[in-house]
Amino acid sequence: MGDEFIFYRNGERDDFWHIGINTLVKTNSKPETVAGGSNAPFCSEAWDTISRYIYAALEGSSITKAWMKHENTMIACCSYGTRPVIFKIELIDYE
Repeated sequence: MGDEFIFYRNGERDDFWHIGINTLVKTNSKPETVAGGSNAPFCSEAWDTISRYIYAALEGSSITKAWMKHENTMIACCSYGTRPVIFKIELIDYE
């Protein structure tokens, strides 16, 4: 709960193609046991939910196409029915 991840795409890294491994930057759990940590990619249901928005953001595109109040933010819910997870996805510009 409250885990944070940062995905990069630049000359040194392209986190999208590694299904989020090593993108975890904040957790209240043991990092090696959390998806996005050093040992585990995101599960297939979660990745299916968020990957399209992450890809669009990494390509520099709008991730919501005016569906949300802020074009750089998307809320998505994993479709795994018995343990739903809510994701807040934000496009963060950097130089």
